[in-house]
Amino acid sequence: MREREFPAEARPSRPNRSKVYSIRLSEEEQARVQEVADAKHLPASTLVRSWILDRLKQEKTA
Repeated sequence: MREREFPAEARPSRPNRSKVYSIRLSEEEQARVQEVADAKHLPASTLVRSWILDRLKQEKTA
């Protein structure tokens, strides 16, 4: 978690993030993802991205 806020003039960027994936989840699935994200104090998108990266790491070592 951030300990301090960004300055007003700061513009965060993610230069290495160039592709966006869109997925469909049922309302129940979305709610479950959000519950886990809330419990971990993370945005849901960050949580899902971490899951994907973890799985890709598993696939690489399998």
